[in-house]
Amino acid sequence: MAPKYKNYKFGEMTFKSYFRPVGHGYEVGLTYEGKPVFVGNFVHKTEATYWWKHMSQHLRGFVSKHEYIPTASATWYCKYVSNYVYKYYYAWLDKAFNKYTKEYTKASASDYKEYKKYEKYYYKKAA
Repeated sequence: MAPKYKNYKFGEMTFKSYFRPVGHGYEVGLTYEGKPVFVGNFVHKTEATYWWKHMSQHLRGFVSKHEYIPTASATWYCKYVSNYVYKYYYAWLDKAFNKYTKEYTKASASDYKEYKKYEKYYYKKAA
């Protein structure tokens, strides 16, 4: 997979987002002048792709809803944008983890029931 890049112009500032494979997973991030503002790591490409699209929507919304104020420092704006993106990132992760927790709890309960059947059959056969 080739890395993807997208720029977001906010007044005099340009934030650069990226989506790239890293090791055995994927990384979606946002930088300003080469310094990281946000970094999210993913194991699965589908989740990384979803977050890439979701983050893009939030950044477009941020740029359109907020007016650039030249007297505010770039450092402060980076912190502001970082907190803005992380807020939505962690909200999305909460939903994703809740989904996985439900799936694995259900699967574990089903497997345990099956185990109990095997155990019952095993002890009958041993006796």
